[in-house]
Amino acid sequence: MKSSSAPSTALRQHMRRSIVLATLCAIPAGATGQQPARRDTVFLDELQRAAVASDPRNAQSEFLTAQSSRRLATLRNERLPSLSIVGAATYLSDVAGIGAILPGAQIPAVKHDQYDTYVAARAPLFDPTRSRRAAIESAQDAESQARLRATLWQQRLAVTDAFFGVLLRDSQLRSLDAVIDDIDARMVVAQKRVAAGAALRSEALLLLAERERRRQSRVELVIERDAARDVLMSLTGRPLGTSAVLATRSEVYRAISARIDADTLRARPEFEQFATTQALIDARRQSIAALELPRVSAVARTGYGRPGLNPLGRAFDSYWIAGVQVEWAPWTWGRTQRDQEVQSLQSRVVASEEAAFRSVLHRTTITDRARISALERGVQTDDSVLVLRDRILAESRLRFDAGEMTAPEYIARLTEQLTAALDRDTRRLRLDEARARYLTTLGLEIR
Repeated sequence: MKSSSAPSTALRQHMRRSIVLATLCAIPAGATGQQPARRDTVFLDELQRAAVASDPRNAQSEFLTAQSSRRLATLRNERLPSLSIVGAATYLSDVAGIGAILPGAQIPAVKHDQYDTYVAARAPLFDPTRSRRAAIESAQDAESQARLRATLWQQRLAVTDAFFGVLLRDSQLRSLDAVIDDIDARMVVAQKRVAAGAALRSEALLLLAERERRRQSRVELVIERDAARDVLMSLTGRPLGTSAVLATRSEVYRAISARIDADTLRARPEFEQFATTQALIDARRQSIAALELPRVSAVARTGYGRPGLNPLGRAFDSYWIAGVQVEWAPWTWGRTQRDQEVQSLQSRVVASEEAAFRSVLHRTTITDRARISALERGVQTDDSVLVLRDRILAESRLRFDAGEMTAPEYIARLTEQLTAALDRDTRRLRLDEARARYLTTLGLEIR
């Protein structure tokens, strides 16, 4: 057995090289965000915007605008005269007549069967409800558009989940591949020792079993990574080949250190939706109030029939009528007031929903900020722990190669180093994910 005293100079140099190599292998690509982006790099903010643009519901904006435009055109056409054609044939059981004025003289009675065909025209001169109804239509279109934007914003969170799901598994695969390569190297040493009779065959078999277990874990990670990538492609409508590199823009998250005031920030599209809903309710109130105002229209009618305008006529005759018509309903038996109260209650409902949403947003951002702070501190600790684990593993690797450590002991050190590397890489990605979710929760677009 070799002495376990201080290693020689060559041994120390070999340990340093092993530590540096293990550290470089453990750092995930793009984790620092300082290296220049590759040509095939895809950033989170690009995928979020692509998801919104490719969502089938995105086309609803054009449909909603088209609907509103047509309804407004209908309202504008109310200014034009409306024409109607009416034809009627009736039989009256009793008709107007005049008795004999002179002895023996008789005036023919009006015929019981009467006929009338006419064209009527009506042109609104003053209608206070028309402009109010147009305002309602415009407010309703704005509210629908805001509701759609609020719905599409949720796609950004789904993209964030899938995006970091891919990154996390890629990071785990890199660490696992480094471990598998290390086990392969130790298996060569173990097989040589077994062949020389310096170790039992179980040493090599134990390493072989550990390698197969790691490979099985790798297969599971690849399946999960590919599934997350497929979800990401489905959300964004963008092909992501195996050469595509997912990355985040590190400079985006510098604003996090300023701790954005979520209580005063109203960037979320839901706040716009609440505001447009209140504007729609106000427009409805004004329209209801306009129902009590009088409406004035010009009317005209021309026709041909029997008896025409002369109620005693017996022959077919043409006629025409023209004038101005006023409509006013000053008494509605409290209907207008009740409709106003309904809108006031609806306004309170919307206000309560906005307050509840603001409260949920406030609690969510408190949790997000606490998570970001915890992860920032954890990353600093992880770096220190991983350096120590790398040094321990490098020394264990040398001791195993020298025959001073058994396979179970070496696998234990290897597992500890892998766990430390996975913890560090996972926490770094979770930190980026928490920052991205924090910005998205606040309604800020990642650029």
